[in-house]
Amino acid sequence: MTDVTQAFAATFVDELAAQGVEFACVSPGSRSAPIAMALQRHPRIKVLVQIDERCGSFFAVGLGKATGKPAVILSTSGTAAAEFHPAVIEAAYSRTPLIVLTADRPPELQGVGANQAIDQQHLYGSAVRWFVDPGAPVELPNAARMWRRLAARAVAEAADGPVHINLPFREPLVPPPGKHPVSEAAPAQAMTSGRLLPSQAQVASLASALQRAQRPLIVAGEIREGERLAPALHRLGLPLLAEPTSQLRRAEAGAAVESYEALLRAGWSLQHGPDLVIRIGATPTSRVLNRWLAAAAAPTFLIDPDRAWRDEDHVATNVMACDAQPLLEALPPVDRTAWRDQWLSAGKRASAAIAASMVSTPLHEGHVVRALSARLPDPGQVFIGSSMPIRAADSFWPLARPKQRFFGNRGASGIDGLVSSGLGVATGRDAAPTVLLLGDLSLYHDMNGLWALQRHGIRATLVVCDNNGGGVFNFLPQAEHQDVFEEIFATPLGLDLSQVARLYGLVYSPVSDRSGLEPAIADAIAAPTPTMVVVRFKREDSVSGHRLCWEAAASALKG
Repeated sequence: MTDVTQAFAATFVDELAAQGVEFACVSPGSRSAPIAMALQRHPRIKVLVQIDERCGSFFAVGLGKATGKPAVILSTSGTAAAEFHPAVIEAAYSRTPLIVLTADRPPELQGVGANQAIDQQHLYGSAVRWFVDPGAPVELPNAARMWRRLAARAVAEAADGPVHINLPFREPLVPPPGKHPVSEAAPAQAMTSGRLLPSQAQVASLASALQRAQRPLIVAGEIREGERLAPALHRLGLPLLAEPTSQLRRAEAGAAVESYEALLRAGWSLQHGPDLVIRIGATPTSRVLNRWLAAAAAPTFLIDPDRAWRDEDHVATNVMACDAQPLLEALPPVDRTAWRDQWLSAGKRASAAIAASMVSTPLHEGHVVRALSARLPDPGQVFIGSSMPIRAADSFWPLARPKQRFFGNRGASGIDGLVSSGLGVATGRDAAPTVLLLGDLSLYHDMNGLWALQRHGIRATLVVCDNNGGGVFNFLPQAEHQDVFEEIFATPLGLDLSQVARLYGLVYSPVSDRSGLEPAIADAIAAPTPTMVVVRFKREDSVSGHRLCWEAAASALKG
């Protein structure tokens, strides 16, 4: 029985490597020993041990976002497997490649009170693209070929989301000392997939609508490889409202509008509504943008290759299930120069007004974003936390430089696992400097993830917006209920983050004024040791600072 278990593990892991798997996040445990040992001994797979299963799973999500390939996560049986669930959900909704391997007790130990045995069948419900429990390994004719097919299919199924393989193992779980099992059979068949090309009817429909429109607008949400759309968008030359994680808020995309949220908050946008909207990528982060688009009620073409129906306000009049790049490339050019220039000019005026006003406004997230944008190298990458950081980046990040990339956990938009996901991105794309832009609550929620920095020698910089609580709630109606607001919404931490940095071996760099921001960020990125830049400000200053920026932009647009 030992031989067949070990042969399965060695063969299964070898096929994962043959199919292109490069990373595995392994959490310690006994029942998972056959796979863990096979992963650790394989020359083409880098194993990153993660004590905390939740950290390991979010780290693997970051790896998947950065590389476009599925990383493996492995747990022992029982509640350890349940710790993966939040990351599996994020991977599902962000369409991030991920292979989830959970070791399990064999059938004879299920439902009989055996230690560390829970029901792991379909543990993650509808969040996975594919689930299989192949049973405990047994000797069968062509068993090695079946094991390889199992691994090959897992990689193929995980191309755009998580898969779950539950692996029951019988004891003994390790071979005799000195025995290293070898893989069996030749690699299984390869599976490849192509892009979903638009039909002639789809091209003709959008081209006709574009020819008729006088005020067409393109809106871009998060896109994994959005930069490949830049040449087509540049050729079209239409106003583009692109959030940073679309990878399209850059000059190469043609007509990316600066500070577009300021235009939408001001009266300017009321006289500049679109008569056609082309939406690409995920649903935009900005509530202001989504509400404005809903109120505009313009014909909306949603390009949706994933068939995800990302239309929360139910405004799409045409849903096109095809890849955006060939569709945009096939559109004939239209001359809407005056319309485009109105948006670009207004965006520049608003951006200049905001920059001028920030010289005197209280310190807030906008200052942090502007300072980071000025100091982020090219190439460089930012993992942006949920809640206030992603909204601040959308509001204040200027046009990016050519090789800068932006990541975030925008599938389920939770604040859990953000440290680990960011460090996974840093590991998957380690040729470029990586900065994690997080809030203090997000840092606290995944402090265990900081352990990986020293353990695995990861180069990354953390920039923490420390407003002692959940600053986003100060912008919401809950803030009007002062009798309960601070305790159940703002939830101030009261933590000394210098002690957190010390615990995990980071350099601590506190900032409390505007003048110190850029030097601190520049020094941190250049430092050989991971550094935590902590920017402290009051939540009420954030609210007033944002308001003053929008007022300055509105005033400039009236002039």
